[in-house]
Amino acid sequence: MLSTENRPPAPRRSTGRWRRYGRMAAANFVRGASYACGTAVIALMTWWVQTH
Repeated sequence: MLSTENRPPAPRRSTGRWRRYGRMAAANFVRGASYACGTAVIALMTWWVQTH
């Protein structure tokens, strides 16, 4: 019981902070990838309509 009371809270906070940053970066990457895929699909459809 004494070991948990004497443990400094700083590593726990920094770990949570890095995890939150990693999750935010992953969400932004997925968002950017979805925008890129949507733009590519629209461009492909436009090209297909113009060439056929």
